[in-house]
Amino acid sequence: MTLPLREFSRRIGSTTVTVEAREQLGTQADALLDIVAAYADELRDGFSVQAGWGPFRLVARGEDRFGVVAPDFATKTPDRMGWVGDLTLALWVLNGQVTVARRLPGAEPQPVHFNDTVLCWRGIENAERLIMSRTARKDRADDSGWYIDVFPQPRESRQAHEFVRWPAFQLLGVNEHIARALLLPVGYGAVVSATRTDAITDLSTTSVAVRGPL
Repeated sequence: MTLPLREFSRRIGSTTVTVEAREQLGTQADALLDIVAAYADELRDGFSVQAGWGPFRLVARGEDRFGVVAPDFATKTPDRMGWVGDLTLALWVLNGQVTVARRLPGAEPQPVHFNDTVLCWRGIENAERLIMSRTARKDRADDSGWYIDVFPQPRESRQAHEFVRWPAFQLLGVNEHIARALLLPVGYGAVVSATRTDAITDLSTTSVAVRGPL
């Protein structure tokens, strides 16, 4: 059964802005409304703010009233991605990205766009644990620098035909916790399992920088 959504509304200037999400994401909804409120003089139909890996856009819902929508990260047809008013997934990912990135002392989160590509070994879809690493290498303009493989990695060398590039948001269908680690900066990585981020790793020392669960 689908859990009911709650409306979180705030009066900002002369308009009312409403966010729809599940009850337990009230803190995150309020934080998003704080971001929107910082642009109080610019609010209009189609206005967009970037938070984490994706945009949040205002849609007119009547006179002096706006709803907030986000890209449909759960879409099965990426080439026709639309916008959704249920922000549960978008807020959950954003909260996770901020939570994981802030656990790394002294490091600034590094932006990534939800449609940036991630280089993946084709076998990650059936793996219990995955290892992620982010480097400065850019093979193309939309390259996030992220590489994902199974954990532990096998000793044998990978072949070129064993790799695939996926838009970052599509990895939510492989493991939702991949998305939570994507704001970690170049030089770091993560080990993720089905239910959590197990660790943040330092690539320069091949050591654990922060132990999970996160």
